[in-house]
Amino acid sequence: MTGDWPCHRCGTDNVLAVLRRPGTWTNAAGNRIPVVHERHLCARCDADDPLSGPVVEYLTAGEGRDREDATQLARDLLRWIDHARPATPDEDALTAEIDAWYRGERDRQLPQSGTGLTRGTAVDGGEAGD
Repeated sequence: MTGDWPCHRCGTDNVLAVLRRPGTWTNAAGNRIPVVHERHLCARCDADDPLSGPVVEYLTAGEGRDREDATQLARDLLRWIDHARPATPDEDALTAEIDAWYRGERDRQLPQSGTGLTRGTAVDGGEAGD
């Protein structure tokens, strides 16, 4: 487990790896801003996924792996990386949190994990890019 981040989907500390990919984000003024998209690999959330499941299985299986297993892990990791996309916010949850914040029902901090925002997400009406 990385220990650095809780999983943004389930809130546990079961994050096995964090994939970081460069991209851009368009803010409300139309400016493209360079960003780094993060995709977490969570032992709890991703175990049943056909792309990430084999990687989770390998990383949580413990000892007793051989060179052939490592070769398969490399193939599975590359396949997961090729198909991993940045998580997008739940627009309904995000809107509800923003509305509650403006009504004064939340302190003046950004919403916490599980409320539609992920680490590094900005709230100014921009749209995510590649």
